[in-house]
Amino acid sequence: MIDIGKQQPDARPVVDTHDVDEAREAIGRIFCPHFLLVDGRWKSGFHAVHDVVEEPGHSINVVSYGSAVEIDPGELSRFFLLQLPVKGSAVVRCGNDETHVAEGRTATLLSPTLSTRMRWAEGCEKLIVLLERDLVESHFENLAHERSERIEFEPAIDLTSGIGQGIFQHSLLMSGAAKDRGHFSEAYRIMLRDGLINLLLSGLSHNRKGLLQRSSPGVGPVPVQRAEDYIRANAERSITAADIAEAAGVPLRTLQDSYRKAKGQTLMEAVQDARLELLRKTLLAPSADISVADAVFSSGLGHLGRAAYAYRERYGETPSQTLRQSR
Repeated sequence: MIDIGKQQPDARPVVDTHDVDEAREAIGRIFCPHFLLVDGRWKSGFHAVHDVVEEPGHSINVVSYGSAVEIDPGELSRFFLLQLPVKGSAVVRCGNDETHVAEGRTATLLSPTLSTRMRWAEGCEKLIVLLERDLVESHFENLAHERSERIEFEPAIDLTSGIGQGIFQHSLLMSGAAKDRGHFSEAYRIMLRDGLINLLLSGLSHNRKGLLQRSSPGVGPVPVQRAEDYIRANAERSITAADIAEAAGVPLRTLQDSYRKAKGQTLMEAVQDARLELLRKTLLAPSADISVADAVFSSGLGHLGRAAYAYRERYGETPSQTLRQSR
């Protein structure tokens, strides 16, 4: 099983049981109430294991049942569920679509307003990212500048495609950050969460995608400058692209396009640059007892190793070298 950190202090208790009713009740509290039926031929092998780490607006889960099971949650209602098989196979029916899920080949994205039923084969294990419905809908509204209404995805994700591989690798990054949150700042983890939502909305087929494919009007230099000022003033905080667009006073997608044309980089690349600049400023005028790790995290950067690599690429020296020279 992928280890996402059983000992995290704010993780829910791990489900680990051979009792079907206990599993149904415990996993139902984590996701939603559902029917859980075990194929009689495999009942002796039933072993439900569910690891979960809660994050702002989402959770990272690893789930397996050991034996073949049928799961019927109906409509999920309050969340989208990205299910990525890491072992074995399953058949997932969502709305009118049936998807044959298999490790390395196919995954699914379940929409909250579509009825769902699943059959997991013996030995199936999935990495599951739960995304709160309100968060996804809010992200869509910021991108499209339209009410979200019902967002319903085509459930099948081809993991051999470019977008499928991107979603899978991005989810693994989120799982790693959840596992070792002591080395990943909240700002970084929120950036990963929003990046996944953007991948799903922009890269997968859904009933509202046409609104995202319309050309967006450009804006003048004032909103772009407002965005830049906001990024520099708030780089160390857990800011999102939607926060930047609100500060700039224009729709997110409009700002994204205009900022890219004006500055040659995305909003989140600009945030990363501002955080690196803040890190350098801190290292050049350090307090007496500050460490490189303290400086990295106080600058809003997510991971010590990645921050050190990006810093060296930009400034030609490591953060440790800068700190030593400044003392």
